[in-house]
Amino acid sequence: PMLKPFDFADIQITGTIFDTYITAVDGMNFYLIDQHAAHERIFYEKLVGEYENSDKARQPIMVPIMINVSLATSENKFDWLDALEKMGFTIAEFGQNTYRVSEIPMFMELSEAEDFINEFIENIQNSTNLSNSVVINKLIMMSCKAAIKANDKLSSAEIAALIKDLSACINPFSCPHGRPTFIKLTRYEIKKMFKRV
Repeated sequence: PMLKPFDFADIQITGTIFDTYITAVDGMNFYLIDQHAAHERIFYEKLVGEYENSDKARQPIMVPIMINVSLATSENKFDWLDALEKMGFTIAEFGQNTYRVSEIPMFMELSEAEDFINEFIENIQNSTNLSNSVVINKLIMMSCKAAIKANDKLSSAEIAALIKDLSACINPFSCPHGRPTFIKLTRYEIKKMFKRV
């Protein structure tokens, strides 16, 4: 028989625990969804998609983000400026060792974008070849610190949006580092835990 792919539309959100895990059920299963791992996966796939897509969806920001970098980082600016441009940022020099970000990727919040850029620039110092897609992927994964954290309290609308975005991922089952985004317990497994079978 054909295996049915996992369908997030089949699950019903029931709440959260510890402001870290989203709880959900379907007819025969219980789910715990790690909000941080799920957002990491969403963030990673969107960023890689932006990087690979020639048409960038950008949003202008009213107050530009100002980034100060070291002299060594500024000397290698064409490598990392190009990489950030490919990800959907509009960034230009604004004085000595200072850069002005006027547009950010459409899918990012302002705080996410600022955290991402700072983390990205901090990590490029350990890289020698930013044109290498393996290095770019590694830097993007390291920059996933901008994702929703454990203990971040989410509203019902934010949870619904997170699940919707996760369902659109190519691989919704793990974060970029390989941790599961959710675990599933069947009704039988739960009954067995309580020695009902």
